[in-house]
Amino acid sequence: MPQQPLVSIDAVPFIVVDDSLHVITARRQWDPFIGQYALPGVLLNAHERLNEAVARALADKAGVTEKVTPQLVAVFDDFERDERGPTLSMAHLVILSHMPADENVAAEPLLNLPVLPFDHNIIITRTAAMLLDSLWINQEVTRALLGEQFTTADVVARMKELAVAAGRPEPVMNNVGRALATNKSVAKLPAVAVGTGRPPARWQWAENA
Repeated sequence: MPQQPLVSIDAVPFIVVDDSLHVITARRQWDPFIGQYALPGVLLNAHERLNEAVARALADKAGVTEKVTPQLVAVFDDFERDERGPTLSMAHLVILSHMPADENVAAEPLLNLPVLPFDHNIIITRTAAMLLDSLWINQEVTRALLGEQFTTADVVARMKELAVAAGRPEPVMNNVGRALATNKSVAKLPAVAVGTGRPPARWQWAENA
């Protein structure tokens, strides 16, 4: 039989750190690119489901212990992407709520990423586009990104970051507050004064959302 490509499962972990989106990368322990930071990834084992492989990549490569719900982004099939031979990458978005406590892990700002090994920068760009398109359509993903409580400013910031990272024009933000006010999945919270300025509008997910 001809040589068959290997199947790599790459996790793309997004996390909000200091009010901005970051991507979790892990120091590679083996060649190629030993010592460099890259997305956590593993080769798919026989009789292993995709979500199981994502969880294994996160745990083994980045020390992630929290439960996540992976979302398939796309399959990357450039046979030159890995110098070891033809490898398909099935990239999965995950959104973390806690920074992994692992000395080999780094949080890279989404809008200031270094050059990563393989085609990981391309994968992250595609993931940012997928996440932007999923906002409010995929409620589970949106809720994981924004948290249980958030402000209108948080929504605007995440949309701007994702658009820039995806190489898209900045979304129209004029009606974000109005759209939230008519969204039955969220409820407006009482304003909390911050300094002397106008308090930001705050929201939380509705109980039946």
